[in-house]
Amino acid sequence: MSNLPPANSKTLGLDALVALNDELAAIVRAGVPLDQGLTQLAHDMPGRMGPVAKRLGDRLAAGETLEQAVSGEGTALPPVWRAVVTAGLRSGRLAVALEGLSATGRRIGELRRAVGLALVYPLVVVAIAYGLFLFTSIKLAPGMLYAFEDLTSWSEPVLTSLVWLGQTAEKWAIWPPLLVVIGLSIGWYRTGRAAWRTGSDRGMSRFWPGFGRLVQDGRLATFSEVLALLVRQQVPLDEALTLAADASNDRGLQSAARSMVENLRRGGAAVSGDATDGLLPPLVAWLLTAGASTERLSETLSLTAATYRQRAERTVNWALVYLPILLTAVVGGTATLIQALSVFLPLTRLWFRLGLG
Repeated sequence: MSNLPPANSKTLGLDALVALNDELAAIVRAGVPLDQGLTQLAHDMPGRMGPVAKRLGDRLAAGETLEQAVSGEGTALPPVWRAVVTAGLRSGRLAVALEGLSATGRRIGELRRAVGLALVYPLVVVAIAYGLFLFTSIKLAPGMLYAFEDLTSWSEPVLTSLVWLGQTAEKWAIWPPLLVVIGLSIGWYRTGRAAWRTGSDRGMSRFWPGFGRLVQDGRLATFSEVLALLVRQQVPLDEALTLAADASNDRGLQSAARSMVENLRRGGAAVSGDATDGLLPPLVAWLLTAGASTERLSETLSLTAATYRQRAERTVNWALVYLPILLTAVVGGTATLIQALSVFLPLTRLWFRLGLG
């Protein structure tokens, strides 16, 4: 047994974990001893991935199993990764399990990049509009208000507000762009770890439907794929359900799995009542209720996993095509409209007052 200390480093990000996943799957498929493969891999991987691979190789060389080595990394590797490794080893198909998780991670990465590119144009428009708004408030509004009052003997509320904003700009002007930057940074960080963070992203779907649906589809695909591997290898269904739910990293599926395991251990059907309502793919729930054969259940789970992966692929493709257009039209159009109203609304009222004589 190794005496290496546990790692307490920060969890690897999305791209780093996908890269490590792919490399480990390739080593397994090539039949190279994992300790040698990971040690060699450590010299070629950039950033924090190299040290993690090196520590894993050293632990394996010191006599630990892969499951023990992964657990020994502490927070450097997320719980879902450890669960997928455990399920892959138990099923004898470690490479397939790792590749399934990588597929989910890559699609999330593609969607994040699509959103990042889609934000460029509207953010440029918003930045220009915000600069013009400050220029209008500080420089143009005082002169326009003076001309309005001189020509009509009336005060204009929009111009009065703009003048006040211009006079106090040094107190507030920095905060809107700073809050936008902080909000985008937090959102980028959270989405980069959504695939590995334990929980359910149904709440996220209220604010970002495409991303929440993509994460959920990926987790359902991982659950179905890992469960199919375990069932195919004749792993007891109660153990298979627990391992597959842990590998999915979804709190709802984990709760459903615990309910099903309790039913099985009491001698009943896996699915009974509405304890798992809406948490499992409907066809899978029906097969578990009907007590389908191992072969049929495994085939159905594999097809279900493929269906969810196709749905995730469609979500990414939709985002790549339409998201830049929608964000530019909505965000950029709103910023432009606000800037136009702040200038042309007072002018329209001025012309109206002059027309009344």
